[in-house]
Amino acid sequence: MIVSPKGIVRAVLAAGGGAALVYAAVHAPGAVALGPTSNADTSRDGGTRTVRSAALVCPGPELKGLAGIDDLPVDVTVAASAAPVRALTGLSLPSQDGTFSLTDLDGGSARAKTTARGLVSQAQLTKPSAVLLRGEQSMAPGLAAAQSWLVTEGDHRGLGMTSCGSPSADAWLIAGAGAAGRQERLVLTNPGENPVTVDLTLHGAKGIVDSPVGKGIVVPSRGRTVVLLDSIAGTEGSPAVHVVAQGGEVHAVLNDYWLDGSIAAGSDDAVAAAAPSRDQVIPAVALAGSAALRVVVPGHGEGVVQARALTPSGPRALPKDGVVRVAGGSVRDISLNGLPAGTYGLQVRADVPVVAGAVVQRRTAATAVGDFAWTASTPAIRGAAGTPLPSQTIADKPLDRSLALTSSGDTAGVEVVTTDASGKASSRRLTVGADSSATVDLTGATSVWVHRLSGKGQVRAGVVVGGSDAKGALVTVLPLKDAVLRTTNVGLLEVPQ
Repeated sequence: MIVSPKGIVRAVLAAGGGAALVYAAVHAPGAVALGPTSNADTSRDGGTRTVRSAALVCPGPELKGLAGIDDLPVDVTVAASAAPVRALTGLSLPSQDGTFSLTDLDGGSARAKTTARGLVSQAQLTKPSAVLLRGEQSMAPGLAAAQSWLVTEGDHRGLGMTSCGSPSADAWLIAGAGAAGRQERLVLTNPGENPVTVDLTLHGAKGIVDSPVGKGIVVPSRGRTVVLLDSIAGTEGSPAVHVVAQGGEVHAVLNDYWLDGSIAAGSDDAVAAAAPSRDQVIPAVALAGSAALRVVVPGHGEGVVQARALTPSGPRALPKDGVVRVAGGSVRDISLNGLPAGTYGLQVRADVPVVAGAVVQRRTAATAVGDFAWTASTPAIRGAAGTPLPSQTIADKPLDRSLALTSSGDTAGVEVVTTDASGKASSRRLTVGADSSATVDLTGATSVWVHRLSGKGQVRAGVVVGGSDAKGALVTVLPLKDAVLRTTNVGLLEVPQ
């Protein structure tokens, strides 16, 4: 708090956020950006107003940029869009015309630019660097982007998709295993103007891995650093990594890549999970083969963990290990095998804070090519959450795409808004039962958005993308998090003399 000679204090009010926060590095000095708390909009001092500047970080090719190791030939496509007005019920958009653009984080020229809501812009990324999506004025609220890749031949066969997001000083990521040929690459991106120091703590089945590796990692200004988690513990079968940044914030994504001997067994990204809590929900677990739930207890004390599936017909107990004990600091994998095929949510409740994620496999035999998909727990949607959708094809057929919804605690009425290639929006309203799930087909859609209309249920959502060719199935899952809609006003307070 700074007091002027006249006793005027400029107070910046902080509010609770969701994901996709606007970070201060792209604002004028002193600006503080916050996540959405609802779809309402106010303009009074000390209240909130529709955001007029927003930015997201896309990490770029995850399999490139690791020091001392050759880049793998997997490029990514970034798709970006601003939510159609229909998805922003109750929000007053800024009157000034705006635009959003994709530019290289290190200061390159614009790769894509648009002034139309609902239209999806795309850019191909080939070099090992990140890009910045920035929206201004009327194009700032409801900004979203995701990057994806599809490789159907060779050692790098796989389908992956990850959201572009905002940096954080604290993040948990769950993915990976200890099989031969499996690598976990952590991509850290710093959009700020100063270098950031990052410490990594790896948790495994026997607790925290004691290693000096992963401490004091420097992520340069407007740059990124790729870290191989195998350098901390190459044989850990159930890794979960805690990322803590000092001196700034970083965007973190964990790529899990598996070349099983000479067989391409898949690749996928894990985004940051919801913060540790006693109640975690993972949306969009697309069961059609082997699958597992992974739970980590960050604290020192043992946790009693109970898990169940949230299905279209209500909650369902796991076939086994529905209640387990997990030692403090350690990780436990719980098999989901035995649950019928389908797309569910998973709810994890415990007597201590936990973090959770899940993986689904698409592999018919140990000698066959395959793929897998990680999905993380997410906070409940409080405003509007959405994403542009990948446009790749498999064997000249569009990818299969669906939206998976869950409602925990009570029923919820939701609206699902989709756009087509022309940017035209259409919507569907449905009710998701208490502790249940629902699925919406996304054929023909270029983006999808979700917001709650009624009910007390906590709504979460994720997009399942997949397809198959003669070699086998490919799959990826993208959990959805709130888009930035509002920010706080800067109020002036008189200090008594």
